[in-house]
Amino acid sequence: MGSFARRRLVLLLLIAVVGMAALVALRPATAGAAGVTPAAAGSSQNANKTISYTAQLSGQITQDTYLGTDDQGNALHYLTIDATLTPQGNNPPVALHLYISEAFYPGIGTQQQQDVLPGSGTVAAAGILRGTANVTNTGGTITLYDANVSGLYLGDGSMHFDLEGAGVGKASGGKTSLYLTIAPSAGEQISGQVSGTLDLPQAALDLITSNDPLVGPTVWYLLRASGLAALALLTFSVLVGLALRVRLWKETLERWRIYDVHLTVSILTGVFLGLHLLLVFLDRVVPFSLADLLIPFHSSYQPIWVAAGIVGLYLLLVVWGSSLIRSKLGYSLWRKLHPLALGALGLAMLHALFAGTDGPTLWLRATLVSIAVAVIWLFERWMRLREVENSRRRKPGAPRQQPGQRQPAPPQYARPANSPPPQGYRPRQGVRQD
Repeated sequence: MGSFARRRLVLLLLIAVVGMAALVALRPATAGAAGVTPAAAGSSQNANKTISYTAQLSGQITQDTYLGTDDQGNALHYLTIDATLTPQGNNPPVALHLYISEAFYPGIGTQQQQDVLPGSGTVAAAGILRGTANVTNTGGTITLYDANVSGLYLGDGSMHFDLEGAGVGKASGGKTSLYLTIAPSAGEQISGQVSGTLDLPQAALDLITSNDPLVGPTVWYLLRASGLAALALLTFSVLVGLALRVRLWKETLERWRIYDVHLTVSILTGVFLGLHLLLVFLDRVVPFSLADLLIPFHSSYQPIWVAAGIVGLYLLLVVWGSSLIRSKLGYSLWRKLHPLALGALGLAMLHALFAGTDGPTLWLRATLVSIAVAVIWLFERWMRLREVENSRRRKPGAPRQQPGQRQPAPPQYARPANSPPPQGYRPRQGVRQD
């Protein structure tokens, strides 16, 4: 390993040390928010606060898909509605995300139905609405409730919804009951009124009303971006390493000084991975202790898939550390340890899929499938190449050479004394000496 490459790997380890020091130095002792001091937090953080909630609703219908008709001739639709609630008084603003998976429109005018709003009697309904919803902070970073939704589409074009949900995450133990009236609208934009109650734990209320910058969406976006960047760089490094092993596009890769690129990308992977760990540690929404970051299965949040990321990190540290002391380990041992990066990549993909925010998205799943196909294809070529190389080392029928045994040197050719010289042979002319 050259001195320049060694310096870069030393820089990588220094970044890791500084990052771990920053984890300890920057993490506050408590995550109190909204003016709640650590001393006052105590048991009050575990108490629930019931809020009588009245708010103005504004938002839009982000999707209205016609699914056809059922056996009874009902027209079926799939609706998604995103809305922000601006409450009266000092109550916190929240956001609603409705997913109406069953919207029946009988197509026979209106029928008298029992309204979903309390104390409203019967109304002329043109459709029945059912689905699910979640309630979040306005930034969409903190989910408070998961809910079931039932509703009616009225003859005048308005919609009534009854939303009943249970708390999740920081709001675990709470519940909500909200009643929505969405005014008739000819376009995608909607408006209306909301009333009901929020039974919200004090810790969740402090979190969504906090002015702490570590609670806002900026940290959330940076956390996701750093993790995805580290995954992309690790993928590139592993794919390039496999391509070099199977001598794929060898001339093109070497023309681009690909060995230096491979090393540089590995260092950048470590930088973004360190940033990701730092942001996870500082995040207030899903708090992680230092033990949660370093000990597999210690975290209460997605313990299996967080453990996959931790074990993948340790495998990478073994690969990077062995590269740093390759001259002392020996080339053979270093080469045997280097494929651990494949296992690290697989664990990182599982971590991103099941523990990350973007795991359910189609684009990330398609990307991970593409990465898996590329790695499997290159790995299969590598295995075939190894079989070919092993077969060439030992030809069929050739005696097996014992370890440490040298092949005997071929005998020197000696021409018989009285045999004529070979055709075209000229004796060397002597040099005359005076």
